[in-house]
Order: sequence, then C-alpha cells, then structure tokens
Amino acid sequence: MLRRRTFLKTLAGLALTAARPPRAFAGARLRVGVIGGGIIGSSIALHLAEAGAQVTLLEKVTPTHGATQNSFGFINIFDPDHTYQQLRIESYLAYRQLDARLGLAVTWGGYIDWANSAAEGALVRTAAAMLDGTPFAVRRIDAAEFRRLSPDVEPGPLAAAFYSPYAGHVDPVFATHRMLQRAQALGVDVRYPCEVLSIELRGERLAAVHTAQGAVTLDRLVVAAGVDSPVLLAPLGYRLPLRHAPGILAHSAPTRALTRLVYDGPDELEFKQMASGRIVGEWHFEPPDIPVHREIRTRPIDYPNPALRAEHGRRILERIGAVLPAARGISLERLTLGFRPMPLDGFPVVGPVPAAGDVYLAVTHSGITLAAILGRYLSREIMTGVPAPALGPYRPTRFASSAGA
Repeated sequence: MLRRRTFLKTLAGLALTAARPPRAFAGARLRVGVIGGGIIGSSIALHLAEAGAQVTLLEKVTPTHGATQNSFGFINIFDPDHTYQQLRIESYLAYRQLDARLGLAVTWGGYIDWANSAAEGALVRTAAAMLDGTPFAVRRIDAAEFRRLSPDVEPGPLAAAFYSPYAGHVDPVFATHRMLQRAQALGVDVRYPCEVLSIELRGERLAAVHTAQGAVTLDRLVVAAGVDSPVLLAPLGYRLPLRHAPGILAHSAPTRALTRLVYDGPDELEFKQMASGRIVGEWHFEPPDIPVHREIRTRPIDYPNPALRAEHGRRILERIGAVLPAARGISLERLTLGFRPMPLDGFPVVGPVPAAGDVYLAVTHSGITLAAILGRYLSREIMTGVPAPALGPYRPTRFASSAGA
C-alpha cells in the first residue's frame, strides 16, 4: 500500500481555492442529490441527512457495485505528502467515531510493512519515517518482535520492518450498507437501478438531474460516481482526468482465525484476513507491464475466460501461502477485478465543479480511507457554504485548465 504512492513524492504543491457562495433557501430543507452508491457517496448522503438535508441517492446498478465492492478495504494514515497525510489521519479518527456509532465492523488490528531486500528495505524505512515526531509514529521491529506480533506469518530475512497500531481494515460492502441503512432511517431516498442520463444547468445553476426514471429537481448535486464521473461531467464543460488503474484481489474460502493485521510484504504483496475467515490479497498493485497484460493496461475489460481468472487467483493465494503457511493450499472462492477512480495526480478531487453552479465532485482512489472525513467535510460545505480548509488543496479547479479540452 505504501509503495503505491511513492510517485507522490515528486508532486508540486496545489493551489487553495474557495467554494462559491450558496443560494439561500430560507425556511426549506435543502434538496441534495448524490450520484453514486459506493462508500464515498453513501458517507456523503449519510452526513448530509444528519445535517438536515433532504437527500436523494441515485445509483446506476446497486449500492457498492463499482470500486467499493472491489476494494481491499484498508484504512490507513500513510502518505509521503504531509498535507494529504494529515487528511488521512483526520479520516482515521473520524472512522473510529463512525464505527463506534454505526457498527461498521472495522477490524482495528494494525499494520505491518516489511521487506527482504536492501532496495525495498530502503522504501520501508522511508515509510516508517513519515510519522516520526508525531503521536502516530510507527514502531520499528526486528524478527523476534515480528513473530510476537504475528506468529502465523513467516516473513523470511528482514531487511526492514515496522508496525503501526493506527490502521484497520473493513469489509467495504458491509460498511457501506451500514451507512445506507442509517441514511435511509433518516429519510434518504436511495434509488437503484437508476442511471443518471444528464445534468441540466440553467445558466451556471443546477436545474435538474435527468435519470432513466425521470427528472429529479434538486438544489445541490454531488457527483461521487467513481470512474463514471468524467462522463457525467464532460457535458458541463469539465474534464476530469482519471488514470486507468485496474486491480485484482483474490478472496479465499474461509479458514481459522490467523491474524487481525494488514500486511505489506515484499514484491508488492498485500493481504489481510476478514472477520469471516476469508483471506483477501493482491500481488502487484497493477498488472505487470508484459505482453499478456497489454490490453487490460489500456482499457476496462473482463477476464477472457474463467480458467484464466482462477489461475490468477490461485497465483495470488500461493504467494500469500509462502509467508502464511497455515493458508497454504486454501481454495480460491473468487477473484475480483476492479478499476480504481485514480485522479491523474493521485490526490482526491473534492468540491465545487467550475462553471457548474451547485454541482460538487468527490472522487478519489483512497475511497475507503477517506470516506469518513469527506462525508463530514463536504456535507458541511454544502449546508453552510463555508469551505473546509483541509479540502483546499484538492479542489476540481486544479484541473480547470483542461476543462473542455
């Protein structure tokens, strides 16, 4: 997980922008639509409802259908960009509160990152140093401490390793449905399958959202539709640049309880064990750049046949079994193939859409980690018109120069 974001070290700073003043609706509940029933859209809908808005959530297929159901479900605070790291810390703390309040069944087991080679060891040491001097500093560990923390894992020779208690993992589908259950209890109208066909503006103000079930009149709109967001926003003159980012996860059959931690191991190996006993993991963040992966690295496609899908799943579980002996030979239950909503610069895109009055955007690769805080901050902005300073670096305006291109 940490090595996925090493490219962020080269990014330049981003400009702060302010949200536009809201229209006043004295004596009436603000009608807010949310497009997208993943964990981000569900969190925003929930927080808006708790703030008193009249909320309609529009989901094209079923809640959690997109990136959410294909997510690893890791809640963590690590990033080499200090400002972004602070936002992740805020979301971690918000999640602790949300879990206690809603029963999201988060496993707060912590996190171990380790490496066997000198090259990867340097990356692990760099990651460990990110939080030095803060209340969230990690603990560097040796082989003996590794075994004490995680007796069922055989990491091999350690070039570097650390443990952080400030991490958790969750079943993203379960957590999203818990948010939606609470949202519906507060009156949120969840509509699915309900594809959004177009967003109608009158001048630069929102007029209506046209869906396959008819038009919906709204005062505000949040587009939280993941990889579908660019298509929805393009007719409004805004180009949202997302990077094509496929990823696969192997899900094993249930086995006995082995660990509560999340692991980042050598050669981009990442795995955890769910409360159900299923082991979930990936090996390589994206398909390696070899000829057989050429097509999937350029466009969204499914596996050509079940045999290849099963082969990839078994390969990931075998790699996990190499360091988790008790899981060797465990059967594959399923393999998920997902396409991550990855903004081109790696950072979230959150806030008012340029030249599209009353329309807001919320898209990010780290949807699981950031769902709690984005729901809180964006709902406040929409209800009060006061920009959240923590979201300042992540405004859609930073891509405005490419709008309409």
